Amino acid sequence: MVLIGLWASPAMADPIRLRADAIADTQTETQSPTGLIVLEGQDRVRPWMDVEGLVWAGTKRSATGDVLTLALHLREPHGYGELRAGRFVVATGAMFPVQIDGAWAIGRTAAGSSVEVFGGLPVVPRFGARAYDWLVGARIAQRLAAKLTLGASYVQRRDYGDISNEEVGLDLAAQPVHGLDIAGKAAYDITSPGIADARVSAATRVKDVRVELFGAEQSPGRILPATSLFSVLGDFPSEQIGGTVRWWAAPRLDVLGSGAGQLVGGILGMNAWVRATLRLDDKGAGSVGAELRRVDVAAARWSGLRLVGSQPIGGGLRVSTELELVIPDEPNGRGNAWPWGLLALAWRSKSGWDVAGAFEGASTPEHRYEANALARLSRAWEIH
Repeated sequence: MVLIGLWASPAMADPIRLRADAIADTQTETQSPTGLIVLEGQDRVRPWMDVEGLVWAGTKRSATGDVLTLALHLREPHGYGELRAGRFVVATGAMFPVQIDGAWAIGRTAAGSSVEVFGGLPVVPRFGARAYDWLVGARIAQRLAAKLTLGASYVQRRDYGDISNEEVGLDLAAQPVHGLDIAGKAAYDITSPGIADARVSAATRVKDVRVELFGAEQSPGRILPATSLFSVLGDFPSEQIGGTVRWWAAPRLDVLGSGAGQLVGGILGMNAWVRATLRLDDKGAGSVGAELRRVDVAAARWSGLRLVGSQPIGGGLRVSTELELVIPDEPNGRGNAWPWGLLALAWRSKSGWDVAGAFEGASTPEHRYEANALARLSRAWEIH
């Protein structure tokens, strides 16, 4: 796997900046092609306009390429409005994120009012046929005071011309007194009456400690895919109530801990973790960290340890690593421990070249052994 990046960074005489990254399989013709192409375009003379694109080039010998994102973004220079058109992910207020081919627009006033509208066709892989499915939505928000904003949103989705999903939602952000932040959102499913998603939180900071209390309820259909082994094993559709504490223990040391009770399928469990990060210099260029996690929810009961580190080693070189080890209470024949690790090395030259490589290895409940390697080569230059 090789990642080839091209980046044209202009001098003042040329306002256009283009960037293209591509991951491509370069081993043999018999290998299945694999690729990811990232495109970005910006204009310094017209900074209110940019274009972005993300294309998946496929993992099979057949044509499996797909456009994940390809959108034009326009911004009113004074912040009174924005427009996005193309293929993108829209998420606003209490509504769930959705990938569409369509348009989104927002208008703002000096009085603190804003109106968002969006609409389009839910994305079908590789521009496949659609069965007359589309969605529309809107959100209205108003700043009621200097530190209070209230929003209301609505979304309707149709499939074969019939309503398949319809939700209304409310969201709120407030700071009633100095040092106390309150936020909340709730979405109600009209088609299948009930709470689709709800979360409320209150946070305050006293000197070097920040404390947050939260409660949440989420339905299974609104859980987004996760990537980390910890998040994949520990994220459940459920009701939660808990808290988070962040402690700036020293100028370079942060300690963060969280604990929550979770109700899954009528069974009460818990999810708790503590994480410490030590910056190795004043600028934070290098750091090491450790995390301990305990999950005891329904059929998922395990303990985990995570170690991370990143450090410049001179000459433009940087090394970083991540290690995770999960020990399940009941392995069920899938191994007594599930390790995951990543080791990466990057080099940046003064002439504008960037070279990076990484190796990932894991043993998970799905795969006894798994290994992946990635290399990246990119170059930046100026166009006069």
